[in-house]
Amino acid sequence: MKLKCLALSLGLAATLTGCSTTEHVLVGGKCVTCINNPLTGEPLNHDGSIPGSTYKPSDQTSARSDSSGTDSSSSAAKTFTEFSTSFSAPVNVDEAFIRIKKEYGYLSEQEIRQEWGSMANTKMQTFAWAYDSEPSVYYHMRAHRQHGDALYVIDHNITKQTAGASEITITVWVNDQSPITPADVAESLAGRTKTALKI
Repeated sequence: MKLKCLALSLGLAATLTGCSTTEHVLVGGKCVTCINNPLTGEPLNHDGSIPGSTYKPSDQTSARSDSSGTDSSSSAAKTFTEFSTSFSAPVNVDEAFIRIKKEYGYLSEQEIRQEWGSMANTKMQTFAWAYDSEPSVYYHMRAHRQHGDALYVIDHNITKQTAGASEITITVWVNDQSPITPADVAESLAGRTKTALKI
């Protein structure tokens, strides 16, 4: 049993350290994908040079004083711009939820656990996933979508206004590699959402 736990721990550590060369997501100047060891504070999937990461070792700061080191560390991080749009829909909040969930392929916690198995908790701790609801009152869903080099985080908040009407708020975070602006992405998503709601 101990050997099995050790193997799983080593596999997870290898997976996390394997992420150290991937690009990171910054929101409001904070690195939301940088993970530190909760016991030692040492970085697991970054080297401390990512802007907005919480780990800043003093010896690495002096080693990165030349401009080439700074350029490579800033190019490894993705920055995102946020934009929101809202509109009212003459659709019941529960019906709006079903149509939007189906249109965008949002996953609930149970669906993620079925699809991701033992990695479900890791998936659900990412910035790009959220799912919360109180049926007949509100629904909140978030997921990321990749299109070429562009990464979009799409968030729908559906709130009951009346028995037959809902307030739909769409928030997008668009990375700097996107060929279109966050406002254009939000406008496109609003049109797609209205089509899904048949309004």
